[in-house]
Amino acid sequence: MFYRKILQHRLPITVAAALAGIGIMAYYATCNTGCSYLRGDILGIDLKYVGVGYMGVIILLALFRQADLLRMLVAAGIGVEAFLISFQFREEVFCPFCLAFGALVILMYLINYERLHMTNARHQKWLYVFGDARIPFTGGRRLPLLSMMIAGYIFVVLTFSGSATPAYAADQAAAPSYGSGPWELMIFTDYFCPPCQAAEKDLEPQLERLLAGGDVKITFVDFPGHKSSSLYAKYFLFSVAANKGHANSLKARNLLFALAVQKKVDQESVLAAVLKSKNIALRTVDPKPVFQQWLAMIKRFEIDQTPTCILRFSSTYSRKFTGSDQIRDQLVPELQKRFPGSKRKG
Repeated sequence: MFYRKILQHRLPITVAAALAGIGIMAYYATCNTGCSYLRGDILGIDLKYVGVGYMGVIILLALFRQADLLRMLVAAGIGVEAFLISFQFREEVFCPFCLAFGALVILMYLINYERLHMTNARHQKWLYVFGDARIPFTGGRRLPLLSMMIAGYIFVVLTFSGSATPAYAADQAAAPSYGSGPWELMIFTDYFCPPCQAAEKDLEPQLERLLAGGDVKITFVDFPGHKSSSLYAKYFLFSVAANKGHANSLKARNLLFALAVQKKVDQESVLAAVLKSKNIALRTVDPKPVFQQWLAMIKRFEIDQTPTCILRFSSTYSRKFTGSDQIRDQLVPELQKRFPGSKRKG
């Protein structure tokens, strides 16, 4: 009975599901609370925008009551999602937004399922088991939706380009670190991630205090969750190379986060000019070796969300703090408790 009522209103439900899909992609495009480095495109177009366009076409077909064309498009989407989900399993990196979008495609397929082509032939039973749809302008001939699923899968295989690793590559090098001692604080943040911006602000006085006391080795790992993150990371490394002390690089880091909040500086020449105008020393170096080291650290410590901090003591103690709330409410008090003797200069 319940399923029959759903079938009676399946077009409005399809519209609602498609709008939810657009909302998921819009949220994914603007929110950086979980900065995943899983990404991909089809024919050079980011998957987020492909998803929005796909759901938009589904809404139009539903509004104009083109149920057969809608079924074909949803079936093709099933084939695409089969490939994209298998890609996530291969890379062992899962995007909750992508999975939720795929669940909506499956939902739309189920509520729009129809199989009118009846036959006793065994091979045709298997051919039409996934449903069928009437082909327009063919006098009522029906297309098995399995063929649309296969077509969608083949299309995405031929046009998809994706990566589950940051855009960092080259030879090995040491990540920027300051201070010394058996304790190490590792900070994984992205300049354009709002929670990271909050976490860096909470950590700033603690870092200065710890570095002044010399009790803890502090290692920075820039996470490339935004298209401009690599550019900002490069100039952070330029500031590191220009001065052996931490004052210049921390000043540069604070400014880079402030500029990222404004989201106005995304050109290299402008970024360099702003940093120099604030008397931040820069020395051009090849950033790729450090990028590779950062990538290795991201993989080693299984960092798939920022901000994340790891406080560890040799190999005997290691604790991970994920999210700005944990960093503020748990890590900062932990640092104050474990290193009370570190006094901030000033």
